[in-house]
Amino acid sequence: MKKFFRNASSIDDVEPPKKKKQRSYKKLKVGVLLLLTIIFASLVTVWWYAEEPLESPISSLTSFSFLRSPTTSPKNKKVIYGFLPYWNVTKVTIQPELTHLSYFSLTIGADGSLITQTDEGTEPGFSKLNSDDFLTLSNQIIAQNGNVELVLTQFNADDISSFLNNPSAQEKFLTSLDSVLLAYPFTGVNIDVELNGSPSPKMRDQFTTFMQTLRTHLNERYGNITLSVDMYASAVEGTNIWDISALSNEVDYIVVMAYDFHRRQSSQAGPVAPLFGGKDVWDNDINTYLQGFVELVPPEKVLLGIPFYGYEWQTTSRDAQSHTFPDTGATASYERVQELLKRKEELKVEEGWNENALSPYISYVEDNEIFVVYYENSRSISYKLDYVNQLDLGGIAIWALGYEGNSRELWEVINKKVSNPLSTSNN
Repeated sequence: MKKFFRNASSIDDVEPPKKKKQRSYKKLKVGVLLLLTIIFASLVTVWWYAEEPLESPISSLTSFSFLRSPTTSPKNKKVIYGFLPYWNVTKVTIQPELTHLSYFSLTIGADGSLITQTDEGTEPGFSKLNSDDFLTLSNQIIAQNGNVELVLTQFNADDISSFLNNPSAQEKFLTSLDSVLLAYPFTGVNIDVELNGSPSPKMRDQFTTFMQTLRTHLNERYGNITLSVDMYASAVEGTNIWDISALSNEVDYIVVMAYDFHRRQSSQAGPVAPLFGGKDVWDNDINTYLQGFVELVPPEKVLLGIPFYGYEWQTTSRDAQSHTFPDTGATASYERVQELLKRKEELKVEEGWNENALSPYISYVEDNEIFVVYYENSRSISYKLDYVNQLDLGGIAIWALGYEGNSRELWEVINKKVSNPLSTSNN
């Protein structure tokens, strides 16, 4: 009996060679198929979740996914940061969506002083800072639990070089800044230093060191003053004064000035803030640059610059990318565009939409001359806010308050699209 069971349990002893070979082949085939299935499933998983360039969906919808698996519920409440240029102080209405009112600006001199006088008289940024109009706006944003910040600017290349090369000038700047912070209810400082041309590695290091010194000073002296820095979107190419990774460790926010892709002097009409299109259509786009930023900076520290303006040019035709006449470019605020649209029949206004940029434009005729205007409206800003939400960025930074005029259209889309603790409509 034991011998019977032992022999019966051994297949090799009872199975013919041909059947044994067929059985082995079947086992091998099943194993190979199982292995291929596992490999295929792994590749699908990697493909699905892997980081990939954001793609432009050619669509007429006002909401869509830039990512294969977008963030449906952003983790962070969004900052709605509004730059208030001194020339718009009398035109601004504080909106309930606004979280940060940032006054633009006081100018840093080469010696570290904050400039209060020019050859023409009182420096206008300093003058408006002391106005009743600014005081009223400050009180309004504070009343809705918002923040008031100060922008400090330096745009002259020689002044920037002298300032960064001189530790004494930087000490003087800190003393000057202290006087302002003690006199006004500022809760944050924004540094806007823009150098035309490529800086030396030494200058990049000097700017980083200056920001580190400023961060330490603010922490030791005040404790609760936030610090932010403005950068061109092209800063990710490494040709500007900003060392993005190093500065990210020192600041609360990086404002990416994602506009002026076309300017007054552009030889062709085009969008001021194209989301897509890249080098195939124009020099570059927001999407390409932002991918670089989020690789270097925690997304919650990035504020995407949103323009409330565009540009208009006299052009050779009504084409979307028509050639422009030299020295005809001008800023076209949202308010300006609305005025043109009200004169639609008189000016023979034609409205268009650039699908590459996800941006609107119009053309019109005045005194037998053709003009093309690129600008931002609720639809184009809606796309940008979708983008901010899906990347879960820290929020947006508007350039500039006052350019929207009395219209609530742009603010309504901000209210709808962006998670905002101050917006009553989102409660």
